[in-house]
Parts: sequence; C-alpha cells; structure tokens
Amino acid sequence: MGLLIELFFFALPFLAYLTWWRLSGSKPGHEPSRWMIGLAAVGVLCGLAAAIYYGLSRSLGEGEAYVPARIESGGIRR
Repeated sequence: MGLLIELFFFALPFLAYLTWWRLSGSKPGHEPSRWMIGLAAVGVLCGLAAAIYYGLSRSLGEGEAYVPARIESGGIRR
C-alpha cells in the first residue's frame, strides 16, 4: 500500500501538467485561461501556508532545548 501512495505522489506533478496542457488547448502559443492561472496561484499559496503552519507548529516552546538523537544499546534514542 505504501508503494502505491509513493507512486501516486511521484506521478501527481506529471498528471497536473497533463491536465494543464489538455485544458489550455494544447496548441503552440496558446495561453492557459485566467481561471487555470488562478487555480495554480491558489495551489501555490496553499502550499506556502501549509509549510509556514508546519514550521510554526513544530517550533520549540519556551524553555525547551533541542536534544539530538543518540545511539544507546544498539538503538536510536531521543
């Protein structure tokens, strides 16, 4: 199941480009419509917002210090 998910995420950009190409008319010099550009911009903004949210939610709280992982008894410990 994990392999299928990885293959899906690998193929996703190619499928998105194929969709863009098909909806833009697939003609040389033909520009994509405004709503396609708007959807792409919304997608980029959602990605940036998710990255910022993740970065802020994973930040260390007050008084917490970073403790790197270490190897103890043949295993990795935090």
